[in-house]
Amino acid sequence: MTFTGDERAQSVQVGAVLLFGVLIIAFSSYQAFAVPEQNREVEFNHNQQVQTQLQDLRNAIVSVPGQPSQQAVSVQLGTRYPSRLVATNPGPPSGLLYTDGTTNESQNLTVRNAEAINPETADYWNGTASRHYNTGAIAYKPEYNVYGGAPETVYEHSLVYNQFREGNITLSEQAMVDGRDITLVALNGSLSRSASDSVTVDVRPKSQSSRTVRVRNATETSNVSVSFLSRLPASKWNETLDEELDPNPGNMSNDRYVANVTGSDGPGSLYNVTIIFERGATYRLKMAKAGVGTRVTEESKTYLTTISDGDISVKQGDSEEIVLEVRDAYNNPVSGVTVNGSAEGSTTGSLVTDTETSDSDGRVTFEYQADQIGTDQLNFSLQDLDSSFDSETPQNVSVSMDVTAGSGSGGSNGNNERIGLAYNNDALALDYNLDGKPGGVEYTFTNTYDQQVEITDIGLTTGAEDGDNLFERISTADEPRTVEIYIDGDAVDGYVEAGGGLGGFNEISIPITIDIDTDSFDTNGNPKISGKSNGTVYLSEFSDVDRDNINMSGESVTQTTTYIVDGDTRATAFTVTGNYPESAQDIRPPIADFRSVKHSSNGNSNDDIQFNFRVADRSGIDSVELTATDKNGKELNSVTRTPSSGSLVDYSLDLGKNKKLDKKNKEVNINVTLVDSSSNRNTHICEGTITSADTDLIDESGLRCRTAS
Repeated sequence: MTFTGDERAQSVQVGAVLLFGVLIIAFSSYQAFAVPEQNREVEFNHNQQVQTQLQDLRNAIVSVPGQPSQQAVSVQLGTRYPSRLVATNPGPPSGLLYTDGTTNESQNLTVRNAEAINPETADYWNGTASRHYNTGAIAYKPEYNVYGGAPETVYEHSLVYNQFREGNITLSEQAMVDGRDITLVALNGSLSRSASDSVTVDVRPKSQSSRTVRVRNATETSNVSVSFLSRLPASKWNETLDEELDPNPGNMSNDRYVANVTGSDGPGSLYNVTIIFERGATYRLKMAKAGVGTRVTEESKTYLTTISDGDISVKQGDSEEIVLEVRDAYNNPVSGVTVNGSAEGSTTGSLVTDTETSDSDGRVTFEYQADQIGTDQLNFSLQDLDSSFDSETPQNVSVSMDVTAGSGSGGSNGNNERIGLAYNNDALALDYNLDGKPGGVEYTFTNTYDQQVEITDIGLTTGAEDGDNLFERISTADEPRTVEIYIDGDAVDGYVEAGGGLGGFNEISIPITIDIDTDSFDTNGNPKISGKSNGTVYLSEFSDVDRDNINMSGESVTQTTTYIVDGDTRATAFTVTGNYPESAQDIRPPIADFRSVKHSSNGNSNDDIQFNFRVADRSGIDSVELTATDKNGKELNSVTRTPSSGSLVDYSLDLGKNKKLDKKNKEVNINVTLVDSSSNRNTHICEGTITSADTDLIDESGLRCRTAS
């Protein structure tokens, strides 16, 4: 049998082979191009997520001042690719989170030429010795498989930025400088974690409080400055600090106090950066120390200081409290420290105890019993007291106690009211225009500072039922009792005339806060009172809605006076009552002297209100309540404190999670209620509204006080 060849085509087999080849090529292309591109997107999205988490970590660190509790921040170091049926993924990418320089004592932040206003605090902050604080950076370095141009994300000195090969891009604002506020948070500890999963970073406050220390340049030719090592050059810090740089150095009216930012090459790839502040201003220095990871060092007692700035006086036969504070190198309180006190060699009095232990606020209170008229020197120390005592060392404090003539009745005199601009208990209700009604009120106050004060604003409220206006019909000259408001200062007088011109007949509505030299009234500039000198206030005259004068005898007037002393803006509130004998029952609420009532925005952390003021009353202080509410009157937070008379209230009121001042929540209302210990429970209520982030009500003259009805 003969077989012949079969010439039919093998189309099915050939087609199958070709189709298989096409599938192989398509799969190879998908594996080679599509999978990497999809993975690149996964890595890019992860990198964006980590940048946000580093900003959360930054917010936790910069909020350590005033934040006593530990904060935990999660950082996703790596990511996972999506599962695939046929294609394969490389191993999951990871990342390294690490600290840099935070345990290297040679890498530090340095404050130079800063001298404290408080003489005892100036034993440590003397403007001569530079103060060094170890700090560094914390950075995230990704290890991606595809996204090769990913940046290293760095936190240092309150700033988060991306570090690319070609340059740097900042992700957050700086929080070191805000006007005259300098806030420095040192980062300490050792951390190095490399993983594909998330890690939790615990930010631990190792030294914190809401305290500020007022400092200024030590000499006329020196500048307060802050120096630090940075991965960023000075030119980048110039850009970052642009809103704080004064284009006209020396101009104190534009709220810009950075004179210059200089730089030089530092060790390795780092730069030496120095922020130089303008001369002549008083700065509020706040410091803290945050710990992360291991090898975090503890802080201990560094210096002892007084709470008040001046010497103390007490009447013979009375007793007086001396309040001191133990602080660490960051100016924050240290508890559980023994402080020794001595009145050895005294012929005027004695201390009730010779040792006290600092409380949770770092404070110790000694009581002095005054026996004889004279001046006594009281010595206090963190060390043993002996003949080698030197009052100018940081560990020692010397207080001058002036014992004056008194009733000898005994009892505590810790409730004297000589703080700020102190009312002299001499208010009179007088009939200036001879209409038979004493509608004018005049009284004196004493500038308790050694330095001259300049009064910029005056707020007035009254308890008189028909006290609707100040209206003076005479208005013929810029003299006391002829214009609505006249403040007689020993250095410079100031007045406010409501007539739109002398001889006019307009009124000033009550309640009101008036900027003495710029509001729409006739004025002659701000009054000034020399240190330890008196000023006299003339209010002419209180009237009803029809401008008819009312009788102010026995009626109260509350004055909130904003003033500048040594470059610092403050406000004193006190109440006077016309013709009221001071020997009668106590009807006057506590006097308060405010340094700040400031909103602080802390990035993605909780906002807070920082209160700093002194309160005093001759009957003692029963309570101080601090309250913040939103625009609808809903309470955000409230706290009640029980300070002793004459002491400092220094407190940071947390507004709570997500309670921020922003486009949605446009205002925070502040209420400070001060109650004395008398049987009447006399009460001051001080109120103000904050509508802009990081605003200080005292700087803005936005706090006004009244007596409770």
